[in-house]
Amino acid sequence: MQNDMKSTIQAAVAEAVEKTMGRQLELQRRQLELLEKVVQFLGIEAGPTREASAPKRASASVPAPKRPSSVPVRKWVRPQAAPKPAKAGPAPQKGRGRPHGAGRAAKPMPAATSSSPGPATSVPYAEGQEVRYKQGRGAFTAKVKAVDEKAKTVTLARVSDGRKVVRPFDKVTPA
Repeated sequence: MQNDMKSTIQAAVAEAVEKTMGRQLELQRRQLELLEKVVQFLGIEAGPTREASAPKRASASVPAPKRPSSVPVRKWVRPQAAPKPAKAGPAPQKGRGRPHGAGRAAKPMPAATSSSPGPATSVPYAEGQEVRYKQGRGAFTAKVKAVDEKAKTVTLARVSDGRKVVRPFDKVTPA
């Protein structure tokens, strides 16, 4: 019984291999026909066979046959850019990272005069006022809890969850 199973499996495998090889040979024939049409269209003389034109790797002493002079050779030529004018002296070293004085505190600049009329001492926000503020990528609605005019910050309670945050005046707008 095992011999019957073994021979049945071998026969099925052989049949599948034969079908696959038959399909591959048919595909190769079609590809060869298409290549012949391309060669005919381009006007290139067809060589005798692949084996005659391509030397085997094992025989390194036999040089490869030269291309017939009737076959045009097309090479891709990259257009060259115009030469850059030479600079006198060595090239300056480019800095990496932060600028030299980036970590130091900047000197305070004199305050610009405000063009908007009105008293400069007025507080822009009142306690209990509903405002919107920006934080990260979002904007939230909140109520003003406290205003620190000296630090120019506003303590807010977010309407959605009641979280308290401190934001500068320029990040807060009246709702």
